Amino acid sequence: MNTSVITIKNASDIPYVTADEAYGLMKTALERLIALLETLSPEDWRKPTACTEWDVHAMVSHQAGGFATGTGYGEMLRQYGRLPRPGQLPEDAVNALQVSEREGKSPQELIGEIRQKGPIAAHKWAYEFRLARLVAIPHAVAGLLTMTYLNRVIHSRDTWMHRLDICRATGRHFEQTAGHDGRIVALVVRDVARQLTPKVNGQALAIELTGTAGGAWQIGKDTPAATVQMDALEFNIFASGRMNFEQARPLMTISGDVALAENVLNDLLILY
Repeated sequence: MNTSVITIKNASDIPYVTADEAYGLMKTALERLIALLETLSPEDWRKPTACTEWDVHAMVSHQAGGFATGTGYGEMLRQYGRLPRPGQLPEDAVNALQVSEREGKSPQELIGEIRQKGPIAAHKWAYEFRLARLVAIPHAVAGLLTMTYLNRVIHSRDTWMHRLDICRATGRHFEQTAGHDGRIVALVVRDVARQLTPKVNGQALAIELTGTAGGAWQIGKDTPAATVQMDALEFNIFASGRMNFEQARPLMTISGDVALAENVLNDLLILY
C-alpha cells in the first residue's frame, strides 16, 4: 500500500473537483500524453490497444478529436450532434467520427493538433461553457450525465486512461505521481462508491488499491464485511470494462465475505 496517499474512511466522502483542480488535472494529463506520444516510433502507432477497435493511431485521433470539442460551442455541437446507430452509445458515435476524420493524418499532425487545441480545451472545460453546465442527459453507464461532470472529470480521466492504454500497447513506462494519478483514481473510486453502495445491502466493502496511484477506501457503513486488494492501474483497467470480472478476479485478493465482494464487483462499469 502506498502510505503517502491519504486514506479516506468512506469513499462517498471523496471531494468533488473544483474548477481550478479540474484545470490542473487536465493540464497535467495533456502534458504527459504529449510527452509520451513524442517517444513513439512509427511502428508503435499501428500497434493494437486494449480498446480492440483502435490501434494507437486511432486512439490518438480520438484524443485529438476530443480536445477539438473543447475549443468552442460550434465544434462541440457538430461532433455531439452525431446520431448513434441503434444500440450504440452516443459517445461511441462521436468517437467514430473523431477517428474517421483523422485517418489520413500523420503522427506529427495529430500531436500538433493536440498541442494546439489541448490547452484551449483544458481551460474552457474548467472555466467556460457556462450554458452547457445546465445540460444533463440520461446515460447507460453514468446514470445522469451532466456536462460539468463530463468537462471537469471525464475528459482528464479519459486522457489518463488512454495514456495507460498506449503505454501498455507500446511497452512504455507509465509516469505516475500520487498527487495527479492518485487524485484521478480517487475520483474513479468516488464513482465506484456511488454505484456499489446500494448493492452492499447495508454492509460495507473495503477497497485497497496498491501502487503510486493507490489508496484505501470504504464503501458503505460499519465494519467492512470484505476487503478487496488490487493494483490501482489494473483496477482501472477492470472498472473501465477493458477486462471482465473473470479476467480481473485472479488479480484481486479478497478477504472476509468473498461472495459479497464478488457479487457487487461482478458487473462494475465506470464511465471513462
